Amino acid sequence: MRLKTLLPLFLLLTLATQTLSAQQKTESKQISASEYGIDLNRSYTGSQVAQLIQIVEQEAEAAVDRAFDEGYKQGLLAGVPESEYWKTRCAQLESELSKANRQKWLFAFGGFGAGMLSGFGLGFTIRLN
Repeated sequence: MRLKTLLPLFLLLTLATQTLSAQQKTESKQISASEYGIDLNRSYTGSQVAQLIQIVEQEAEAAVDRAFDEGYKQGLLAGVPESEYWKTRCAQLESELSKANRQKWLFAFGGFGAGMLSGFGLGFTIRLN
């Protein structure tokens, strides 16, 4: 029972550490002003600059969300083989534990039965004498 509660906690912790360590630094390529039609010699109004900043922020947020989703998917895929290993290991340990418990009860009942038979035998022989 205790293994069933600890295993998901351990898997969640493993998955969290893998997703945090799986991030790689990516460098953005340099983009020239001519690609966006920006004239560096011209004086732009505040509203035009605000629009450009708003567009850049939206594109940056979308790029960050896409990168996060991709990293999350990669982390999940990386954790699948390890989670399968721990599931099988948990099943093995549970079967070993149940076998050990069964052996303990058999030993206890065997000892109790042997004690009872010895006691009855001793009592019967004393009664016969």
